[in-house]
Amino acid sequence: MIQNNFMSRIKHIVFVIVGAVTSIIICILVLLLFHNSRDEENQVIIESFSRQQMLTQIMSKDAGRIYSLYQAADGETKKASLDIIRERYESAADSLSNASEEFSVNIEAMKTGTLLQEDATIYVGRATRSSLDKIEELASIWEKFKFEASRLIEEGETNEISLQALVYIQDHNLEMLALSDEILEDILRTTNESAKLEEIIIYFMMSLLMSVLIYSFVSLYSYIVVPYRKLYQGFEQVGLIHTNSTLKEQRDPNPLVNEIGELFHKINDLFKLLENMNNNYTFTEMLDFIHSTFSEFISYNYIGIALIDKERQTIRASFGVSDGSVKGMPEELMGKVFSLKSTSLMAVIEEGNARIINDLEAYTQGMPVKYYNQAILSAGIKSSITLPLKRGDDPIGVIFFSSTQKHVYRQEHIILLKMLANSIAVSFEQNIFIDDLLYSNTLALAKLAEARDEDTGEHLERMKRYSSKIAEFLYTDGIYKDKVDLEYISKIERFSPLHDIGKVGVPDGILLKPGKLTKEEFEEMKKHTSYGAEVLRTAEQTISKHKKCLFGIGIEIAEGHQEKWDGSGYPLGKKGEEIPLSARIVAVADVLDALTSERPYKDAYPFEQSFQMMVEERGTHFDPLIMDSFIRHKEEIYAVYRGFQL
Repeated sequence: MIQNNFMSRIKHIVFVIVGAVTSIIICILVLLLFHNSRDEENQVIIESFSRQQMLTQIMSKDAGRIYSLYQAADGETKKASLDIIRERYESAADSLSNASEEFSVNIEAMKTGTLLQEDATIYVGRATRSSLDKIEELASIWEKFKFEASRLIEEGETNEISLQALVYIQDHNLEMLALSDEILEDILRTTNESAKLEEIIIYFMMSLLMSVLIYSFVSLYSYIVVPYRKLYQGFEQVGLIHTNSTLKEQRDPNPLVNEIGELFHKINDLFKLLENMNNNYTFTEMLDFIHSTFSEFISYNYIGIALIDKERQTIRASFGVSDGSVKGMPEELMGKVFSLKSTSLMAVIEEGNARIINDLEAYTQGMPVKYYNQAILSAGIKSSITLPLKRGDDPIGVIFFSSTQKHVYRQEHIILLKMLANSIAVSFEQNIFIDDLLYSNTLALAKLAEARDEDTGEHLERMKRYSSKIAEFLYTDGIYKDKVDLEYISKIERFSPLHDIGKVGVPDGILLKPGKLTKEEFEEMKKHTSYGAEVLRTAEQTISKHKKCLFGIGIEIAEGHQEKWDGSGYPLGKKGEEIPLSARIVAVADVLDALTSERPYKDAYPFEQSFQMMVEERGTHFDPLIMDSFIRHKEEIYAVYRGFQL
């Protein structure tokens, strides 16, 4: 009878432990799913308001353009010129009307607590209740704004009515943008506060479950440790407990308590992982945390992430963190792009299953020696586990856990690593994807500025390629090595296309002038550097409220790419290393593209002549160290130039 009661009690405790652990895991999964859902909702909210702000900017620019065309028509007598002016007026009027119609639909939806997107609609009625006054104020301004836009289109000439309409639109443009920002902040704050309350409830439930789990383990300890001392010795024989225990430890049940403590330590690490995600740590910090925390449970010396470009069917080595024992692999592979079909990763991505390679040398034996395999082997990697990264059901890349030892991975390791892979995918969604969304909206504004100048063509793409190449040359040559690393090169590539974003503030009459600018017009054109820096600073201030810093190098480039090494540039007349390195790099790329490209006021210079003209500006216009590297890599720059001529 005693034996039966004892076993029944043990079974009851084990059942409670299993139930508590299962419930904790379910809570963790629910929390992960909750985070993913919240991020998707915030993404739609941000996209909706970004679109509204872009529509406001477009309408303001179109209104200015229409009025400029009215003025041009007043002074033009040639039929051909009038036809061109009429064609441009119709284009601008259509753009203004379409933007106005879309803005009206969005405002009406906002009043009902609904936000619209091309492929998503989200109801945020509870969140918008805190901003009803601001929404009504925005709607009131909009009614007048829309009326004046219609009057401007209908007038068809410069007169007092069309001038009044233009003035009202320009005067209230920034007011509408500011109101949109305030409404966005209110909605995000309300939704996040609501989400935080739900998170607290889940964490409270998890705390209760942890209390139950601790109590159950304490009960199990009192029922098992003393009577089953020999069972503990059996654990020692099978290697679950270290065999070098002292005599004191053998007489003391504490080692079992230590084993239980290690289990709680692992669960605590999972909580820390969730906490890192909640605190909006950067994606790199997230990887560093995982690397330092989980390497004691599973052997790995390097974590690498490669992301997929579905359109191009390529895969790019994008992130990597090492414990220091893996030499050269991050530098060799980071940023490199490979055809997805040429790798063995296609099966991992399509099937969605983890792949274990416990002897990389044997695995690659007899295969064609590929660049990435050689780099991995040369770095000392002997074994690895590869898992797919997914956003929902959509594959976005793969993650590698690699070791410098052979035969260290087993099937049971995949369970924990799958959890890590899912957490990394959620972190990627929360950090990288949102950053890309903000950057893409800003890049769209830069492309809008470029589209006004019909002669720029592929200027933004060329600037990206030239600038990143020059940064790579500095990295290869060891110049400014305290600043130029792989992440810096990536930022140069990312933000160099924003160098002329300030041209959205330059009047069409100056930006589109086919001839040489007057002194006064050139002074106005020079302001584009200050305009661009201000646009990006405003964006930076907005997102910094949400603990993000994104546009730092973009601001440097926009403001400083027209400065010169000898101090004769603009807008601030900085010289030497007072000019940010990023701006000095982009300045070289910008001049190269300007010289080798056709403009209304000049023909394109041949590459060789352009190159020699730039060499002569070493130490006056350009940083001499950058130019030295530029000269050393002339053939590589020429190859990039030729690629755009084909």
